[in-house]
Amino acid sequence: MPTLVFYTYLFHIQNNSNLTVSSKWTVLSLIFLTTCLIPMLTVIMFRFTKVIKDLQMTERRDRYVPFIFISLFYIIVTYLMTKQSWFNEIMTLSMIGMTTVVVLTNLITFFWKISAHAAGVAGWLGFILIYAKFFASSNTLFWPLIIAICLNGLVIWARLYLNAHKPRESFAGFALGFLFCYCSILFFA
Repeated sequence: MPTLVFYTYLFHIQNNSNLTVSSKWTVLSLIFLTTCLIPMLTVIMFRFTKVIKDLQMTERRDRYVPFIFISLFYIIVTYLMTKQSWFNEIMTLSMIGMTTVVVLTNLITFFWKISAHAAGVAGWLGFILIYAKFFASSNTLFWPLIIAICLNGLVIWARLYLNAHKPRESFAGFALGFLFCYCSILFFA
């Protein structure tokens, strides 16, 4: 989801940073590598080393080690990225908001099986809506908004259809992701 958030911010809001188009793609690649590819490969490694039983992590206890690792990794990546001179205030708040959602989702998992999938897609929707508010005259957020709404419906439906979550777990994930991401910009920008 951070890749989608940064793609939306960098390519659908005009005059949002001093980065060139080439630099924006470099930033997007870095975000993808550090927040998607490395965590995904880590989870696969945990599966092959039998730290977890399956990649779906259907049992809550299978989520503990991967989620702790991913939380720590997000915190480190957020710290390192926010120290870069090209990382502006909105980028910083967006990254902190996403990291907060990841950490909170992972902490909640120790006590209850909240939907991390719903939290992720809802966070993207929250960012789109707050970006539309903050950058009302300089954005092309219509299609990202439509895609985010559809993706939220599809992901939550799929989690329920697969019996991966109960409705309240999906709703809680949605509320957590949406509210923290939306409010991270609303209250701090």
